[in-house]
Amino acid sequence: MHAINGCLVTAVTVAKAAPFTAEHLYSWIIDKQAGLTDQQHFQRVLLAFSGGLDSTALVLAAREIQERLSIPPMLVVHVNHGIQPEAGHWAEHCRNLCQQLDMPFQLLQAEVSDECRKGLEARAREARYTAFESIAKNGDLLLTGQHADDQSETLLLHLLRGSGVEGLAAIHPIRTWSKGWIGRPLLGARREQLLEYVTAQGYRWNEDPSNQDLSVRRNFLRHKVLPVLTETWPQAVSSLNQSAEHCNDAMENLAELAQMDIQRLQISALDRLLHRLLLTPLLQLPVRRQRLILRSWIRQQGRQTPGSKKLNSFLQQLASTSNDSRCELRWQGHRMASHRQYLYLDAEKPSHKPGIKSTDWPQQSDWHGSLCVNKPLEFNFDNYSISSRTGGESINLATRGGSHSLKKLFQESGIPPWLRSSIPLLYQGNKLLAVGDLWLDENFQQQLKQSGSILTWEPANNQWAALRNAILKLSKPIQES
Repeated sequence: MHAINGCLVTAVTVAKAAPFTAEHLYSWIIDKQAGLTDQQHFQRVLLAFSGGLDSTALVLAAREIQERLSIPPMLVVHVNHGIQPEAGHWAEHCRNLCQQLDMPFQLLQAEVSDECRKGLEARAREARYTAFESIAKNGDLLLTGQHADDQSETLLLHLLRGSGVEGLAAIHPIRTWSKGWIGRPLLGARREQLLEYVTAQGYRWNEDPSNQDLSVRRNFLRHKVLPVLTETWPQAVSSLNQSAEHCNDAMENLAELAQMDIQRLQISALDRLLHRLLLTPLLQLPVRRQRLILRSWIRQQGRQTPGSKKLNSFLQQLASTSNDSRCELRWQGHRMASHRQYLYLDAEKPSHKPGIKSTDWPQQSDWHGSLCVNKPLEFNFDNYSISSRTGGESINLATRGGSHSLKKLFQESGIPPWLRSSIPLLYQGNKLLAVGDLWLDENFQQQLKQSGSILTWEPANNQWAALRNAILKLSKPIQES
């Protein structure tokens, strides 16, 4: 027994863990490969190498097993953020060690943003993964060196932030990333095990002085909180890691449930291409289920999820308004908005572009995509221009007779308001001749036919491309060659 604040506490003795070996890494990779589908395979292994103890252990273990793996040669990658004065020396240390180990090495430079809303650690992490993505190939497995002590720190940080199940799952052992996967094969090892492994082989590693900065919350937990916990509960790190595993299992079960709901709310391929969900059946579900669906759906598109308060407020707005009213949620540069019977992600209006002068079209046709005539030499261009919609436009349609307002045509076709300003409008003087290639003026259509020409719009925006193809498929051919 020993005393803490005057109280007697019984110490618990925990058996020392078995030494870490390269076999742990080999077994982890084989196990994760077996968990993939028949069509999926690890094509290449990237080793994130900072030069610190953890990633040094990872690189040394990888070198031991690389000949046993049926995977092309591994590539060791060091990202230089340039933050610390020693950054250049760390990069050179990593290069030298890889030369010594006869392992392929690549040095990447990263530019850390100066965004004041995020801490330096978060900005450096974003820059690091952006650098990794710049060299990613299909089937890549990026391995990083987080270990069991990192996992326990992450769990405590998320717990203190009030995170839900996903946050308490902490560091995921493996997940999809870029064009492949990112894995953390050392989560089952303690830092002291990795220390023994690297020391026994006689290699040195870099020590980052910022890891001693107690103003960083993770460092405070590492140096001030966890030592106190493990003094009384020696199994604390192991128990925290076990809790993270339980939360990870629960998160995966919830993700499967959410995916079944998402499939019921996206009844067509067009729904998936437009990143939209059916609104009415979504709102018929309990609010807790709505939150689960939206968070999972947003993550599937590679976005950060909005905070709980913002999401709850948005769901309340949706529930209290009719389908004719539009609600929107903005967070971290993203926008989700309702329109009629759908809820859209990526509901951002494309950037404004000025119209193209008559002397530039059709030679200059790049305007939110490409609007072109296939036989320009056989067509008489006179006083033509392209511009965006300003409101109140109408067009004479041969297929429907008479003048029709663009607003009405957009509404009938289910085109969301935020996309309408980025469809090119083709004018001759003040007369509207074409709305993309979706709706053509009666006389203009005859001119195209007589010259054997076809007007084609190829949108740059993926949502517009999906909508255009769907509209043209549903409507009768409006141009004849």
